[in-house]
Amino acid sequence: MRKVKTAVIGCGAISGIYLENLKNMFSVIDLVGCYDHGEAKCRAAADKHGIRALTLEEILEDDSIELVVNLT
Repeated sequence: MRKVKTAVIGCGAISGIYLENLKNMFSVIDLVGCYDHGEAKCRAAADKHGIRALTLEEILEDDSIELVVNLT
Protein backbone atom coordinates (compact mmCIF):
# COMPACT_ATOMS: atom_id res chain seq x y z
CA MET A 1 0.00 0.00 0.00
CA ARG A 2 1.32 3.43 -0.97
CA LYS A 3 1.31 5.96 1.85
CA VAL A 4 -0.05 9.48 1.38
CA LYS A 5 2.46 12.16 2.36
CA THR A 6 0.64 14.55 4.66
CA ALA A 7 1.33 17.88 6.36
CA VAL A 8 -0.61 19.76 9.02
CA ILE A 9 -1.12 23.52 9.01
CA GLY A 10 -1.93 24.94 12.43
CA CYS A 11 -0.29 23.73 15.64
CA GLY A 12 -2.74 25.10 18.20
CA ALA A 13 -4.47 23.33 21.07
CA ILE A 14 -6.42 20.79 18.98
CA SER A 15 -3.44 19.84 16.81
CA GLY A 16 -1.93 17.46 19.35
CA ILE A 17 -4.61 14.81 18.94
CA TYR A 18 -4.63 15.22 15.16
CA LEU A 19 -0.85 14.84 14.93
CA GLU A 20 -0.88 11.85 17.29
CA ASN A 21 -3.65 10.08 15.37
CA LEU A 22 -2.27 10.87 11.91
CA LYS A 23 1.13 9.57 13.00
CA ASN A 24 -0.02 6.43 14.80
CA MET A 25 -3.54 5.35 13.81
CA PHE A 26 -3.66 5.52 10.02
CA SER A 27 -1.28 3.21 8.20
CA VAL A 28 -2.01 4.94 4.89
CA ILE A 29 -0.73 8.32 6.19
CA ASP A 30 2.93 9.34 6.11
CA LEU A 31 2.97 12.46 8.29
CA VAL A 32 5.96 14.44 7.10
CA GLY A 33 5.64 17.89 8.63
CA CYS A 34 3.72 20.75 10.14
CA TYR A 35 3.52 24.53 9.99
CA ASP A 36 2.31 27.26 12.30
CA HIS A 37 2.90 31.00 12.09
CA GLY A 38 4.19 30.74 15.66
CA GLU A 39 7.61 29.22 15.05
CA ALA A 40 8.02 27.97 18.63
CA LYS A 41 4.68 26.10 18.51
CA CYS A 42 5.58 24.60 15.17
CA ARG A 43 9.01 23.46 16.33
CA ALA A 44 7.60 21.98 19.56
CA ALA A 45 4.91 20.01 17.68
CA ALA A 46 7.42 18.78 15.11
CA ASP A 47 9.90 17.68 17.76
CA LYS A 48 7.23 15.92 19.82
CA HIS A 49 5.97 13.90 16.84
CA GLY A 50 9.24 13.28 15.03
CA ILE A 51 8.32 15.26 11.92
CA ARG A 52 9.73 18.33 10.17
CA ALA A 53 8.84 21.91 11.03
CA LEU A 54 8.07 23.42 7.63
CA THR A 55 7.23 26.82 6.25
CA LEU A 56 3.94 27.31 4.47
CA GLU A 57 5.85 27.80 1.24
CA GLU A 58 7.71 24.51 1.71
CA ILE A 59 4.41 22.67 2.12
CA LEU A 60 2.81 24.30 -0.91
CA GLU A 61 5.86 23.82 -3.15
CA ASP A 62 6.52 20.18 -2.21
CA ASP A 63 4.87 18.09 -4.92
CA SER A 64 5.29 14.95 -2.81
CA ILE A 65 2.83 16.26 -0.19
CA GLU A 66 -0.57 15.10 -1.36
CA LEU A 67 -2.75 15.92 1.64
CA VAL A 68 -2.81 19.02 3.84
CA VAL A 69 -4.84 19.02 7.05
CA ASN A 70 -5.84 22.63 7.76
CA LEU A 71 -6.38 23.19 11.50
CA THR A 72 -6.46 26.98 11.35
